[in-house]
Amino acid sequence: MKKLVIYGAWYLSRVIAEAAEASGREVLGFVDPEPPEDVATLETLPENVAVFVAIGNNHIREAVTSSLLKHSRRITTIAHPTACISPSASIDPGSFVGELVVVRTNATLGQGVVLQAGSIVSHDCQVKSFATFGPNAVAAGRVCIGQRTLVGAGASIAPGVSIGEDCTVTVGAGVFKDSENNKKLIGNPAQVVTSPVRGSKQSNWDLNVVW
Repeated sequence: MKKLVIYGAWYLSRVIAEAAEASGREVLGFVDPEPPEDVATLETLPENVAVFVAIGNNHIREAVTSSLLKHSRRITTIAHPTACISPSASIDPGSFVGELVVVRTNATLGQGVVLQAGSIVSHDCQVKSFATFGPNAVAAGRVCIGQRTLVGAGASIAPGVSIGEDCTVTVGAGVFKDSENNKKLIGNPAQVVTSPVRGSKQSNWDLNVVW
C-alpha cells in the first residue's frame, strides 16, 4: 500500500514524510489536533491508506498508536532507502529506520521504535516498543533497550548492557552498566541523576482527532 497518512505534524513528521517519499510512498497529509500554522491537516481519513505515527514523545506515540489499532487502522513501517537492514533482523509495524541507520544481524525492533539518522543497532540487540535512538546513537552487540526509553544523540551503549523502561540516556553518554526502569543516565561513564527531563512541544491528543 503506497498511500500514507501521517499522525503528527511537528518536527519528526517532516523527517518521516521525506523518508516515506524517498522510499516511493505518497504522503496524502497529516493528522494533528494542534498543528503548526504552516501545516494543513486532514479533516477526514481517506479510505484504504496506511498510517504512521510520527510523534517524538515516546508515551504519546504509544497512546496514539493504541487508538489507531483500536480503530483497525493499518500501521506501516518506514525505512529510508539509505538504511542498511540485515535480512535476519526483525522489525515490528510502526517503526522508523532513518537515513544511514544500520540494523544488524538478529536485531529486533519492537512496535513504534524510532531510529534517527546514523544510529546503529548492532547484532542480537533488542529494542523494545516505542523506544527512540537519536542521531548517531549506538547500541553494541546484545544490548537490550526497554520500552519508551530514549537514547540521545551520540550516546553509546556497551555490549551486553540492559537498560530498563522509560529511561533517558542523555546526549553523548557512555553506558557500561545495566540500568533499572525510570532512570536518567548522563556522562561517560554514565551516572544516574534525578533531574527532570524537559519535554518538547506536543499537541493535545485528547482533543477531537480523526481516527
